[in-house]
Amino acid sequence: MERKDFEAWLDNISVTFLSLTDLQKNESLDHLISLSGAIQLRHLSNNLETLLKRDFLKLLPLELSFYLLKWLDPQTLLTCCLVSKQWNKVISACMEVWQTACRKLGWQIDDSVQDALHWKKVYLKAILRMKQLEDHKAFETSSLIGHSARVYALYYKDGLLCTGSDDLSAKLWDVSTGQCIYGIQTHTCAAVKFDEQKLVTGSFDNTVACWEWSSGTKTQHFRGHTGAGGLAEVQSQISHAQPWGLHLVKRRQIRNQDLAHWERDQLQVLKNPYRLRRPQHLPPASASFRWQIHCLQFSYRVVSVGLRQLRYPQGYQTS
Repeated sequence: MERKDFEAWLDNISVTFLSLTDLQKNESLDHLISLSGAIQLRHLSNNLETLLKRDFLKLLPLELSFYLLKWLDPQTLLTCCLVSKQWNKVISACMEVWQTACRKLGWQIDDSVQDALHWKKVYLKAILRMKQLEDHKAFETSSLIGHSARVYALYYKDGLLCTGSDDLSAKLWDVSTGQCIYGIQTHTCAAVKFDEQKLVTGSFDNTVACWEWSSGTKTQHFRGHTGAGGLAEVQSQISHAQPWGLHLVKRRQIRNQDLAHWERDQLQVLKNPYRLRRPQHLPPASASFRWQIHCLQFSYRVVSVGLRQLRYPQGYQTS
């Protein structure tokens, strides 16, 4: 058939094909496929792959792809990242998407950080942390048992925790191992600070004292306050501090309503609740007593809490 005659025949059959119903079109294609040889089937297969598997993220301009991605939620975007390397590359490069996702979690966005991959990693870490919180796996808890009375004072630094108790003693603990490194007899401690050699304590007897860890000897004793003394930040080298290098502060009286937030056993960080949970070996509160937080100290990722068992008077109704 000549080219001109073929084009006329093709135009006629195209008009006829478009007038058919979907069922008739399918039957016509089935008939043509059955009449086709290997060359025609290979040609059909190559063209169908191009027509049916179009990658719109690859075909569209990058700006238009970013605009479309903004309408998807973060979880869907993470699923789309698994489609192909190209999709993962485009989605990970959309900084506005990941900044918006972080902002919805309560994150404060630093506009000076113009790295989309950075904000994607921030979002993934935040989601992982929230999942750990929901599963109660965000915090590793351990108990340091050694005092015979309530713990009034805590101070954490560089993996070491100092505790001051109502049993007239102070102890220095290695948090990672739970071992007591030092234990010395002191006065009742309202506040504690320490370095490798020395311990400084503020007491309910209105005095401040400096002690040596190794020998337990009291090296300095300061008087002059009329109320229980707390300690503000002390010089990093306590062993070289002069008496006037110690900054003393009046212990603030805490009203019952001030404790209400802590009695709910909840810390609020950004917009997400970080809950501190009772260690498993401690019995839960009952009609006869409850656990009361006496002191709390936080440093980086370590939260140290001192608890006491507060017993109710006989016949007291807790409801």
